[in-house]
Amino acid sequence: MPRKISPVFDIFDSQHSEAKAIFLRLIKHMKSKSAIELLGKMSFLELMSEIMASTHQQDLHSDPGPFSSYRGLHKNLRKIYHHKLVEAELKERKLSSGKKYAAFEEKLNEYKKDLYNKTYEMIVGSTYGPWEQFREKTLELSQGLKPLMINSGINSLMQEELENFHLDQDGTLGTEKLKEIYKGLRRIIILENLLMKLGFNSIFPSETHQEITELKDKLKTWYKSHLTLQALSYYLSDLPAPPGKYINWVKDLRNEKKDLSLKAEQQAKSLFDKLLV
Repeated sequence: MPRKISPVFDIFDSQHSEAKAIFLRLIKHMKSKSAIELLGKMSFLELMSEIMASTHQQDLHSDPGPFSSYRGLHKNLRKIYHHKLVEAELKERKLSSGKKYAAFEEKLNEYKKDLYNKTYEMIVGSTYGPWEQFREKTLELSQGLKPLMINSGINSLMQEELENFHLDQDGTLGTEKLKEIYKGLRRIIILENLLMKLGFNSIFPSETHQEITELKDKLKTWYKSHLTLQALSYYLSDLPAPPGKYINWVKDLRNEKKDLSLKAEQQAKSLFDKLLV
């Protein structure tokens, strides 16, 4: 008698079908919007497979898991998302300053062309086989999982994310820690929504959910400044005498990043008092 398939697989299967459809669209035409949509779907599918593996108490560090075939593509799609954030920051700077940053913009376009070409080669060079293998492996993991087992798996992953939220020894949040928190908050939001979709109660009250979303949005703005400062600093490092407008932009980005870091840190400490109990 076949084992009963967990209801969580129906959610996975729907997202898997949508991700595959976007993947097929990218084969026809490589567009940043579709690439970022696929990134979101694949991040969700990865988390879903982690939930099932966690429920089975599999060690994801020793076992590559069903998502392993997509890690390279997932990484490139994330780079495309990062590039779009930097492009958005450049556009805002041009509007606010009334200045042009043609040389930097040209470098960004060169990087974009190379990144998109490499990502497109990865997409067209693959086959549909991994998509079906990913589905079959996840289907196998989902068999026999009862709702309470899934609930335990989600709570286990939630606890792992929360453990990364502790402050550094000096009581501050550095760049790497803020990046971890930004990623962790996005995963917590998905896990909470999944719990409710499966009929379970939310772990956190609605007021805390609102604070989580607000901090996540604030950290996205911080991350955009961080990525732009990183890209601009790398570009200027090759220039013997950077123009003044670039030096001023770097100063503004550093000040903006510092200000956003302090605000995010204050909000994070208040939120962590509620999450880490």
